[in-house]
Order: sequence, then C-alpha cells, then structure tokens
Amino acid sequence: MEEVVLINNIVKVDREKNINLYKALPKVSEKSHCGCEDCQNYANRIIQASSEVLTFFQQFGVDPTKEAEVWRAATNLNGYDIYTADYHFVGEIQGTNILDWIQVAEASFGLANYNGDLENPMIPSSFDKPLIELAVRIKIPYTEI
Repeated sequence: MEEVVLINNIVKVDREKNINLYKALPKVSEKSHCGCEDCQNYANRIIQASSEVLTFFQQFGVDPTKEAEVWRAATNLNGYDIYTADYHFVGEIQGTNILDWIQVAEASFGLANYNGDLENPMIPSSFDKPLIELAVRIKIPYTEI
C-alpha cells in the first residue's frame, strides 16, 4: 500500500486496486446506480471541480463520478448548490479512526476507517477491508435541473 500524509496522519491506500475497482462501477448518473436528477447533475459537475479537488480524489484512486451516495444539501444558495457525497476505498488511516474536515479549494473532505460489521448495500461487494469512508461537501455552481 502507498502512504498519503494528511494533517500529520498517514493514510495507507491501495491506489491501483481502487482504480481497478472503480473502473468496473457505473456512474452515479446511470440508472444501474441511481440516475436521479441530483446524481446526474453531480456527476456532470464534479468533473469540472478544481484541479485541487480532483487531485485529492485521485490520490486514493477514487473516481468522483462513481460509487457515491449523493444528495443535494442546499439548492441555489447564492448561485451555488451544496452537495454531499460518500465514497469508499481500500485503505486505512493509521493511529486514529477519523480525520475531520480538510478544506481543499471549494470542497471539504472527511475520512474515517469503515468498521461496519453489517453488509452495507452502498458499498460494492467487490470492495474488501480495510476500507475508508470518504465524505465530501462541495459547492457547485447552480444549474437548473
């Protein structure tokens, strides 16, 4: 596993495995995942996020258009929508279970070791432990849906 340092903490991540796991998944905008209007808008807009935000996802091998549970938390707030999304990836935070919100350009990210013992239908069965849950809150320019 590769090591990523975030706020003086080491996050071990199997980036190549995550890239391959994400390749096999549908986009959140596709009916086979969800396909609702919020997911469609998010998938179309997240790829236009700043390079800093996209790089943050990429360091873990996470495709921001896939796997997530997405919802629009606020609509047209001063010309922006606020979206929240949860992702998962193979990895483990060392020395702590949670990394609180990290501000990266227009987004905030939180990471937590996923210790769920029960099956979670939002996590693809192809993802094996150890897992990290990655939460993002992001401001995206408002678009009419």
